Amino acid sequence: MKNSFIYTIGTVFTRGIGILLVPIYTRYLTPSEYGVIDLFIILTSLISLTIALEIHQAVVRFYQDTEDEDEKMKYVSTAFIFTVFVYMIYLIISFSFSDIFTLWLLDDIKYKSIFLLATFSVFTSGLFYFTSGQLKWQIMPKQLVTVSIVNVTIVASITVYLLVIEKMKIESIFIGQIVGNSLCMVLSIYYAQKSYKMVFVYTKFKELIHFSFPLVFSSVAIFIALFIDRIAIKYFLGLDELGIYGLAYRFAAVTSLVMIGFQSSLSPLIYKHYKEKETPKNIVRLFELFWIFMISVTAGAILFSKEIIVLMSTKDYYAAVPVIPLLVLAVFFTNMYIFIPGLGVAKKTKLIAIISIIAAILNTGLNFLLIPMFGIEGAALATLISAVSIFVVRVRMSQEYYFIPFRWARTIFSLLIVIIASYLLVDYFNTISLLFISVKILFLFVVLIAVSLLMIEKEDLKIITFFKKRE
Repeated sequence: MKNSFIYTIGTVFTRGIGILLVPIYTRYLTPSEYGVIDLFIILTSLISLTIALEIHQAVVRFYQDTEDEDEKMKYVSTAFIFTVFVYMIYLIISFSFSDIFTLWLLDDIKYKSIFLLATFSVFTSGLFYFTSGQLKWQIMPKQLVTVSIVNVTIVASITVYLLVIEKMKIESIFIGQIVGNSLCMVLSIYYAQKSYKMVFVYTKFKELIHFSFPLVFSSVAIFIALFIDRIAIKYFLGLDELGIYGLAYRFAAVTSLVMIGFQSSLSPLIYKHYKEKETPKNIVRLFELFWIFMISVTAGAILFSKEIIVLMSTKDYYAAVPVIPLLVLAVFFTNMYIFIPGLGVAKKTKLIAIISIIAAILNTGLNFLLIPMFGIEGAALATLISAVSIFVVRVRMSQEYYFIPFRWARTIFSLLIVIIASYLLVDYFNTISLLFISVKILFLFVVLIAVSLLMIEKEDLKIITFFKKRE
């Protein structure tokens, strides 16, 4: 739990900086310009998920399975050299055909400089993602948090300076990312320098790719599941609506702060201790503590999304208000796979890929059905329905390989009751005033206490001791 706390502190800081930048972005960028940024985020994510054949996920699995430090180094070094190689190829191709790609994405050659900056940002982001991720797999929370804080500080400082002082608009964001990612990639390698040598072992590469290659299809499916809403919004509604939806999604993503802390500390520990008898029960206890947090944040999103958008943006973005609560829940359900590790433990990567493909197909169909009917709210609803459905499927599949005794009745009951009560309350107290805000805060406090009394048992507190001993 100490590691989880450290990861959470780092994530709160980095995401907090991102939220503090929102009022600046919304005042210096129109929804359409915000939409252009979101379009490049989609491209960045697609490249990051596929180009290196998800080899970093294989490193996670094999790194924890071996005790030999030299073997660990060979896995990491081989994967890193391959990652650098494929990203160099991507950079060369993108620069060589930049005119074509710019016209294809944005229909105007005047955006070529933005495309080139975004391309180089993708390159640096991919390498930084690998090297910072390695700190997590080596369970080096302080170093990872340091790197993350340095990165976001550099990116934010450069972006704000170029956007506010130099009036550079969209370009400022990509320049900040390039500088921050490059410097912090070097810092990450320094912290984990024992894992990096100029060594490429073909037999290790074959092992890594054999594990990771099926995950490429899964990753493409995950990409579709995650971004088809924004692709469909761009197709049906345009860049303005894409920018508004992108703003709502950024607020929703902040709610996963504690989730990221859980993921960062829990993943390595589960793979290391999954054979121990008490691990499934302790996963349940940790899941229920997280569930309390999830319910409280969901209620908060329903109650205060209007106040947040009014405070943090301009009137051009007010349409994001009803979208935020739906996306908050969708973000949670999308990331809760960490508590159902059965498929990963059993190395069922092909089955994971199939589930991800089903998710992509479902989300695509729902978005193309609901967006023409309900606009960006339809996109959020489609994303939520898809996320919940796939979570249910994954739970059922995972339980066959690694059973975890979840107590679903009280978890589902508590979530439904709080959601219904929150929407009823916000429908009645639908204007912004000090009195109404006070009532909402009081209600949220009552929700936290009630759900905690329902979910937490004395036995559950042993989870803290369990994970503290294993860090």
